[in-house]
Amino acid sequence: MTQEMGHEFQSNKIKRLPPSVVKDIELKNHARRLANLSAIKIVVRTCISCGVQFESAGNRTCGCNTRSAGFIAGREII
Repeated sequence: MTQEMGHEFQSNKIKRLPPSVVKDIELKNHARRLANLSAIKIVVRTCISCGVQFESAGNRTCGCNTRSAGFIAGREII
């Protein structure tokens, strides 16, 4: 029981994606299923810049360093 409570407490510290982004990913996944492509998965990652846990569909940083991060061909460059 104490392990579950500790896990639940830690899960509250995860930066969540905004509901509009989650809805957009759900719509894209529906289209991808119709095209027989694999779904986009939302996973909990650890930011490689500041170490905070956050939900992500591909980025490796939580947005803490937006001034120094850039994107090339859809991939995050730090």
